Amino acid sequence: MIKGIYTSGAGLRPKVLGMEVLANNLANINTAGYKRDDVFAQILRQSGQEASLDEGDLSGIQAEKYTSFKPGALLQTSAPLDLALTGTGFFAVETPQGTRYTRNGHFTLASDGTVTTVDGYPVQGTNGPIRIQEVDSLAPSGIVVTQTGEVLQENKPVGQIRVVGFDNLAGLKKEPNSLFSTAEKETQLDLTSAPTSIRQGYIEESNVDAISEMVSMIELSRSFESNQHALKAQDASLEKSLDVGKL
Repeated sequence: MIKGIYTSGAGLRPKVLGMEVLANNLANINTAGYKRDDVFAQILRQSGQEASLDEGDLSGIQAEKYTSFKPGALLQTSAPLDLALTGTGFFAVETPQGTRYTRNGHFTLASDGTVTTVDGYPVQGTNGPIRIQEVDSLAPSGIVVTQTGEVLQENKPVGQIRVVGFDNLAGLKKEPNSLFSTAEKETQLDLTSAPTSIRQGYIEESNVDAISEMVSMIELSRSFESNQHALKAQDASLEKSLDVGKL
């Protein structure tokens, strides 16, 4: 009976993590380039593989969240510095903590003409940061970004956007603002031959499906309640058995 209490209690912990993950996914549904997290498949996989250590089956339930890198839909904005990647790959940006990677191509211009993220991180080019000249007098149509990542100002090349890929996406660690860090070795993609291209005037939306997330949240909530009821029932039975022992 005590083992059953431990088992029911252990079942609650991954469900709490699952609710936190679902809530965070829904909170970022409108965040460009956001990649949703999940926990359920990882829990089931580990529960089936790991042997129980006779601790109320606690060892078989280990919740680990992972990130789905499924591409999001492309939203047309027509803004010249809104860029979306089709296929694999990430934009590389320079932060105070070092190089970070993102699928959020909602870029802007700093006062000195440097192409940056909305948080002010310079977008890396193949030869350093990309800078636009005479920003104040530049017409909106004066910046063109080709599918291969070449940046043109008034039809003159000013830089080449750096796009990188990874053999092991599981090695990417999610950070705030749709950024990722990793110790994995990056590979610079040649957009003239790789199955990846840049779409100017588009941004990649999050890959969160609101309906699916809400359904999962309802199912998880009901499952959590079932575990709670089972826990309370076993606790009540244990209390009654202790009362009988006193007689």
